Amino acid sequence: MRRRVVAVGLFVLCSMAQAFDPLGSERDLSAVPPLGQVPLDAELVGGSACPSPFEGGLIPLSDVVKRALCRDPRTRSAWADASLAAARLGVARAAYLPTVSGSLSRSRIGQTIGQGGSTLRNDGTSRVGQLDLAWNLFDFGQREANVDSARQTLLAAAASHNLTIQNVFLDAANAYFSLLNAQGELTVAREVERINLQSFMAAEAKHAAGVGDLTAKLQTQTAFAQAILARVKAEGALRNAQGQLAVSIGESPDRHIAVDADDARLPDTAFVKGMSDLLEAAQQAHPELRAARARLNAARARIAVADRAYLPTVSLNATRANTAREFDSNVADLDQRDRSVTVQVNVPVFDGFSRHYQTRAARAEFELADADLRSTEQKIALEVWQAYQTLESQTHALDSTLKLLGFATKSLEVAQGRYKAGVGSTLELLEAQRAMADAAQQRINALSSWRATRLRLAASLGRLGFWSVSGS
Repeated sequence: MRRRVVAVGLFVLCSMAQAFDPLGSERDLSAVPPLGQVPLDAELVGGSACPSPFEGGLIPLSDVVKRALCRDPRTRSAWADASLAAARLGVARAAYLPTVSGSLSRSRIGQTIGQGGSTLRNDGTSRVGQLDLAWNLFDFGQREANVDSARQTLLAAAASHNLTIQNVFLDAANAYFSLLNAQGELTVAREVERINLQSFMAAEAKHAAGVGDLTAKLQTQTAFAQAILARVKAEGALRNAQGQLAVSIGESPDRHIAVDADDARLPDTAFVKGMSDLLEAAQQAHPELRAARARLNAARARIAVADRAYLPTVSLNATRANTAREFDSNVADLDQRDRSVTVQVNVPVFDGFSRHYQTRAARAEFELADADLRSTEQKIALEVWQAYQTLESQTHALDSTLKLLGFATKSLEVAQGRYKAGVGSTLELLEAQRAMADAAQQRINALSSWRATRLRLAASLGRLGFWSVSGS
């Protein structure tokens, strides 16, 4: 029982120690959602706690994203990186405070003195207690530059965490759309198989009645066999898409998952503005750009740290020590008390050119960070431009594929009627079937691509959130 109480006490103390943040570095993580909570406007979907394990059946896109954000290892890694940056900021702030150290020692002393043929032995005990204080009073802004660099590094880590969240969000949504597309392709494949079966049965009936030739029967039979093969491939693609989506939400790949196949519901595009507005929004809000800017500021602060390393520092040192020695012989005991207070000025003179090369390294890091920022700006601008143009073209393609599917369906109905009436050819029927299948496939691909491109545009703006999947 006593051991259990001690273990519980140690656990409580460790938990309190982990939560102890006297220098407030964790406050800079306020914009980063901790583990076990869902970011990106989680309140819009009913709370921030991670959902319970998936029980199977239909799953909406918003639920897919929530589960992915909770269970994807990348979010845990990004949170750990941000926590590490916060801890390093605390280390930088700690340099403003004094350090106090104490030491206690107890030793046994044995002393033998030989003089003039006689030997004198003194044995005793020594106890030493010492308390030291060291405080850097003034360093011409070196600590301030270190804190600024650590703070900017933390901001970069927080922005990178946000970028990771958006990448996980986008990957989960793409997995959802892949399954939606696979379900649609399987539905089309089954419908094409049914239509080809009907055509084959009609051709076979004509051949049996002596009003159709063997060539027509074999052609329709071949088309039916091809339709069966296409359906089998679609079933395999569906299982792969189900496994991919299951893994993305932290489930086993053999878990059966299905998504709502209602193609009529399309989310809004109210966030899509003019190109200049979109580019400006991306420059301001994209987390990758914010991280690159913070890394540039951190590199600039490290240059200041390296430049100020040439300057002197002023520090205060204080020591208090008590030494007591007790001898077993007639030698008098010793009780010694020492106190000292020192103001020390440390002036760097020569260090083998170490500071010189540290400064050069800091400036090179700044140039790298600046080039990285410029490259990121160009990349994000190109992503916005490409996503916008693709969305524009795919929006027009949606109407075209809908009309195409209607025309192909009507054409197939006419071809089937003509073939049954004996006035249409087998080639005409097969061509109509192929055209209908192609139109249905193009409609499914257009819907899936449009949804994915819409989210990609939102991601290129740095604006992904649960608002972007509501109603999808």
